[in-house]
Amino acid sequence: MNKVAASKWPSRLVIMRHAESEANLRREYLRTSGSKETSIGLTGRDVDVALTDKGRRQARAVGRYLNGLGPFEVVCVSPYRRTRETAEEVVRDLRDAPRLLIEERVREKEFGILEGLTKHGMDELYPGEMARKKKLGKYYFRPPGGESYPDVNLRLQSFLGTLVREYSGRRVLVITHSVVVLLFRRLLERMEEKDVLELDRQDEVKNASLLIYESGARDGREGVLVRRAWNLTPWDED
Repeated sequence: MNKVAASKWPSRLVIMRHAESEANLRREYLRTSGSKETSIGLTGRDVDVALTDKGRRQARAVGRYLNGLGPFEVVCVSPYRRTRETAEEVVRDLRDAPRLLIEERVREKEFGILEGLTKHGMDELYPGEMARKKKLGKYYFRPPGGESYPDVNLRLQSFLGTLVREYSGRRVLVITHSVVVLLFRRLLERMEEKDVLELDRQDEVKNASLLIYESGARDGREGVLVRRAWNLTPWDED
């Protein structure tokens, strides 16, 4: 009898969205207040947005939860401040401190000229771009100076290749952003455009949530990554 080949994938891959940031808090305030502001009103670059105090608490709670899934060989972290701060808080509560690796390929989707704008601001300031987005669809739309979903897929494909080469059979934690979390599912589960957009509409990626894969069997294939959890939030809502 032929032996089943060992999996090329990490034995466990945990993908986490960063915890609550100042931008998340500001956007939620503007949304619930019915504001007509065109910008979320934070100064500086998106890459420099920090966590809130609540976000730090969320991240520490996730770190305690992850002790039951580790130890992890490495934590691959987006270079943005909010993901770095999330990683710092998570690692603080891990019993076995893994190596932190800053990984640009899991950075936030780049929004170009639309960065920092509210939905109202996009419609008000760039009606032509919003008309183009409506025509192309959210998935393929690339704002000037920014990225489309397939653009992000390309760099994630490269990152997955690194996981296969360097972390086969090991446990890996990735701390990244909502769009990137969603597109990990698109690539690892071979989802189609319509399925990705439907998931985004119906079950938006939560702050400090976990997407968990483990090596196993799926669709008649051995040694593949199998999703065990989605949008798991091991922290209190308060």
